[in-house]
Amino acid sequence: MNTFLQDNDGNLSSKRLVTIISLLLLAVSFIANLFWGFQIERFIFDGIMYITIAGLGISGAEKFAPTVSKS
Repeated sequence: MNTFLQDNDGNLSSKRLVTIISLLLLAVSFIANLFWGFQIERFIFDGIMYITIAGLGISGAEKFAPTVSKS
């Protein structure tokens, strides 16, 4: 799990950390709605969903981006 949160240089990636947190919040809100009938406001759910989708997309595209060598 620790290597999953690291970027190409081995540093902690805040982009990936925020994406994981938003994914967990999305899952918790889905389960709370499904089992306990907790209603979350639509704009809050949409905002968390957009953050998750963007974070996963950027992290996935980062894998295919060319690396710049530091001189």
